Amino acid sequence: MSLFCCPNCMAPLSRQQNRMVCPAGHSFDMARSGYVNLLLSQQISQKHHGDDKRMVRARSAFLAGGYYDPMRQELIRQAMVEARPGITVLDAGCGEGYYTAELVRRLREGGYAPQAAGIDISKAALQEAARRETGTEWAVASCFHLPVAAQSVDLLLSVFAPYCGEEFRRVLKPRGRLLMVIPLENHLYGLKEAIYEKPYRNTVKPFELEGFTLVQKQELRYAITLTSHEEIQNLFMMTPYYYKTGAADQQKLALREWLTTPVEFAVLGYQRADCCIIEKR
Repeated sequence: MSLFCCPNCMAPLSRQQNRMVCPAGHSFDMARSGYVNLLLSQQISQKHHGDDKRMVRARSAFLAGGYYDPMRQELIRQAMVEARPGITVLDAGCGEGYYTAELVRRLREGGYAPQAAGIDISKAALQEAARRETGTEWAVASCFHLPVAAQSVDLLLSVFAPYCGEEFRRVLKPRGRLLMVIPLENHLYGLKEAIYEKPYRNTVKPFELEGFTLVQKQELRYAITLTSHEEIQNLFMMTPYYYKTGAADQQKLALREWLTTPVEFAVLGYQRADCCIIEKR
């Protein structure tokens, strides 16, 4: 049985050849690359949504360089604390599956036989995710309308993705864990300095979330140096800054062959406030 539910009636979905179907007869075709589209037209207004192919290619190339690997390893370290046989994992805003695939690999190697799924609003990202990890379910869907049954998820990931507290609480089991990654104040400040006359720092909201208790926090701060024009462009194009920056500012990076910038993350672990055990380190 799939971890996904029908977005029309929320009944369980099952795989039948190249489609997913529910008992009520609602049917959703599987894409050739291996994902299913569970995004209903009334859930979003734009015709094209999510990251486009250029952004996905740029991010995949950048991440392959290992620049965010310390953050990924911390995320997995916290996730493995929750490891148990048959654990259900949902990555809400999974992108191209960089974090999901590595976590699933580690869980399998540990003998935990996870049931894992990822959702994203970008078809281009899910094409890459489905190629990266074939044993995980992937679906086009919104974080604000997760096609997953209530209290069905042990571990929910949210990495640089929209926070949807009500939905996250709905799908998590009573003792389920939410792991979030957010950028801190100086994240990619060196990139902004290279582009803008008046670079700005990120606004970091309080870590406390309504309905959740923070049980684990790890902040990572380090610098990365990119040594080619291609790497700099990949970093730039994978961020929203590229699409919000005019041609004159974009041109500032055109001839650069190196760039040093801080990267800063907070990896945060939460449990539902009605069922919380504080983890001590």
